[in-house]
Amino acid sequence: MKLLKNIVFASVISCCCGNLYAGPASARLSALADSLIKGYQAKTAASNTTLAAFPFSCDEKLSKQRVGFAVSELMSHRFVAEPGFTVAERGEINRLLAEQKLQASGVTDSAAAVRLGRVLGAGALLLGNINKVDGVYQVNARIVNAETGEVLSSGYTELSADAFADDAGVYLNLVPEREAIGIYLLYNYRHNSNSLPVRSVTPYTYTITNYPKGFDLALPGGGIRYSPFNKFMVDLSLMGNGARSKAGHATYTSGGSTYSDNYNVAVMAYRALLYYANPLSRRFGYYLGAGATLYSIHGGANVDYLTPTFSARLEFRPQSRIGVSVGLGYDMTSKSADSLLDAINEYTRTDRARLSKLYIEPSVSVYF
Repeated sequence: MKLLKNIVFASVISCCCGNLYAGPASARLSALADSLIKGYQAKTAASNTTLAAFPFSCDEKLSKQRVGFAVSELMSHRFVAEPGFTVAERGEINRLLAEQKLQASGVTDSAAAVRLGRVLGAGALLLGNINKVDGVYQVNARIVNAETGEVLSSGYTELSADAFADDAGVYLNLVPEREAIGIYLLYNYRHNSNSLPVRSVTPYTYTITNYPKGFDLALPGGGIRYSPFNKFMVDLSLMGNGARSKAGHATYTSGGSTYSDNYNVAVMAYRALLYYANPLSRRFGYYLGAGATLYSIHGGANVDYLTPTFSARLEFRPQSRIGVSVGLGYDMTSKSADSLLDAINEYTRTDRARLSKLYIEPSVSVYF
């Protein structure tokens, strides 16, 4: 549990710090925006201009990685901070682009951009194109008059692809939707009411009375997630409680004397699920899954059983390669773990522990 908390905390802090710190790629794009602003202000006397920042045009591969969107988004931050500019709402721009089927590759036609800019009521447009050569993004940017299509200011910069991925990670989609592999740590928790009846047996010359009690069970573990094709994910995991959990106690009575002893259970679980993935936004998505879990309970009580399992999971992606999830799972069946007692070759079973069917499971994933 402590390890998982540390990983989650580090991921959140890393994400936040990444947003607060302007890395080298962000600094170059900010400088490019500064040069565009100076050029624009030298040619126009407009005191309050509405600017529509469109995704920069690029090839299909870069478009799928949202590079054009990320460059436009980072540059628009500088215009938001500049007096005299009002940046058009991103959601409205995306809606118009989707209607015109231009969102995939950015706006390559200035005439189309001018037409959309007029619909938005913009006075100026931020446009550009991006090429990638030997690990470097070559960025051309320009401010265009939304009424006439005249280029009022232009500029150029180069960005290291690695530095850009670090600075713009929250905007990029660098993990493929298909054939993505994720490695994750999990913390499976459930409270077990263990409401089994108190039962006494006399296997030898003494009487054993079992007193099952409710107990909390934490199963740390890990797993692999693999997306063989869009919308579906295979999830394989292993978990177990290395330190046994106390599930009750037993009393031993013979000849008028009684003593008591706790009994513990060790649990291992092996699970396979198939998830259907549905993104809610760029950062959030939910997964609905079904599969099976094999439980092996040993120690003071023993049982092995296989059960159908259903799962629902909500995942947050602070960066494209990091996922923080919380899930709910439900096992369709649960079998009692018992103790087998030998009364001179007459075997007696007595139930001692049963796991809850419902559990909660946070996890942290890294995707490749």
